[in-house]
Amino acid sequence: MISQRKRRIEKGLTDGEISYSIWKLAGPMMIAGALHDLFSMVDLFFVGKLGHIEVAALAIAGTTMAILMMLVQGIAVGTMVLISHFTGEKNYEMSDNVLGQTFIWCLIGACVMLPISFFLVEPILKLFGATGNVLVYGADYLRINFNYSLVIFLFVGISNALHGSGDARTPLYALIIGNIINIILDPLYIMGYGPFPAMGVAGSAVATVMTRGIGVIYLFIHILFGHSTIHFKTKYLKPIPFLMKRIISIGFFASLQTLIREVSFLFLMRLVTSFGTVTLAAYGIGSRLRSFIMVPGFGFASAAAVLVGQNLGAKKPQRAEKAAWRALIYYECLLTPIVIIFLIFAPELVGFFNNNKEVITIGSSFLRYLAITFPFLAFSLVFSQAMNGAGDTRTPTIINAIGQLVFRIPFAYFCALTLRIGYRGIWLGINASDIFQGIGMTLVFRLGHWKKAFIRHKRKLLEDDNNLLTTSTLDTEPTSVQ
Repeated sequence: MISQRKRRIEKGLTDGEISYSIWKLAGPMMIAGALHDLFSMVDLFFVGKLGHIEVAALAIAGTTMAILMMLVQGIAVGTMVLISHFTGEKNYEMSDNVLGQTFIWCLIGACVMLPISFFLVEPILKLFGATGNVLVYGADYLRINFNYSLVIFLFVGISNALHGSGDARTPLYALIIGNIINIILDPLYIMGYGPFPAMGVAGSAVATVMTRGIGVIYLFIHILFGHSTIHFKTKYLKPIPFLMKRIISIGFFASLQTLIREVSFLFLMRLVTSFGTVTLAAYGIGSRLRSFIMVPGFGFASAAAVLVGQNLGAKKPQRAEKAAWRALIYYECLLTPIVIIFLIFAPELVGFFNNNKEVITIGSSFLRYLAITFPFLAFSLVFSQAMNGAGDTRTPTIINAIGQLVFRIPFAYFCALTLRIGYRGIWLGINASDIFQGIGMTLVFRLGHWKKAFIRHKRKLLEDDNNLLTTSTLDTEPTSVQ
């Protein structure tokens, strides 16, 4: 039976002014990204009050969280891509079906995390250099997140489903609620105020799980009862093999992108750890600040991904390509003042989180090296997500692999250890990979193979289940998207 609830159809994404479409999506996504990063910043701020050992534990545990985020990213990207394609061609019933398959994959992913939590947390942390209290605090943090990973999977999965449908506002509201609660709970559980236990680093994990759970409840109520573009019903929880396969087929390389990036970070972490906990703390603070500066980029990149997906679904490939370039221009304009701030006020930025003089000196050096290659980072970020939106997750994965595993890691180790430059050699390795990836992503995006990847995915969907897709009017000639 067709739902009697009225759908909210997001207008203007496949027609009208492209700049308006970009800002309609990127604005809420940038705010959401800032709030998401504020989540981490609040954790870092309160944990930083405990000392640099705790900061180092949070840094290495946060990087190890890539195991969880790798699975989340694959499900989320596959969901977003398919829903954007179906929404662009106005096939809302199929969008609802994709949402149901996402729930199934979230449950499977959470089940995978349980044995990792029980048996592999400490070995993983030891593998990348954690010892002593850094190991103890980091393990406590990871176990809590892994044991309750279902709420993280569902939060990210539903948010990306709504993004793919063109709704960037509802996930933003969920994050606003979550951040307010996190700011309240963090000091209570980390510092142990009042009747709450002083849990230290583990307290930030407890606050994270609780606030993400509240966010999931908000999002679930919206897709179940609200005025939403996509609707949820229990009938959509029935497994549809070809849709589950497509989500993973697209999401696999998105997960691989995350894995490659985080393996790179983990090898860098091991190198950084060899220079002591002070350097590790400085690297942790610098990495968090780098992530914060990338927030506007993720907003524009995510907007480009949705617009590329929906416009290809609506058979408007030229508009899709134009949207990606326009999103890049806006991000580059925003980066200019940010680069200046990093270059001038690096000591003050690092000092806000930790007052250790060595941490400030090393962290300031890191920020200034990063600022030099931010423009290249913009090209890499926006174009990789734009290609993901088309369903071409393989090409960005290859570029990322070369940039981070061929350029970043060997060059960082060579400069830091062989040339004896020390921690500055690590910063040079990061710079080298950012430059390569920026140039590489631009070249492959201009070649346009991502358009053909979209056609291949649509053909495979038609081949897998012609009956469910009889409403699709896909033109199977590749020239239709060139």
